[in-house]
Amino acid sequence: MREFVKTLQKVYDHKAIPWITPENATKEELIAQIDACPSGALGYVVEGNSK
Repeated sequence: MREFVKTLQKVYDHKAIPWITPENATKEELIAQIDACPSGALGYVVEGNSK
């Protein structure tokens, strides 16, 4: 998780509530980050297609 926070600091702020604000990144940035998740624990749906 630390890599995600470092990569998209504008999305993750552990001092804020809510601490994850995906609207602070582009769709492409979020998809790239999710695709880089080594555990496969993250996913997304785009226009009815899931990943």
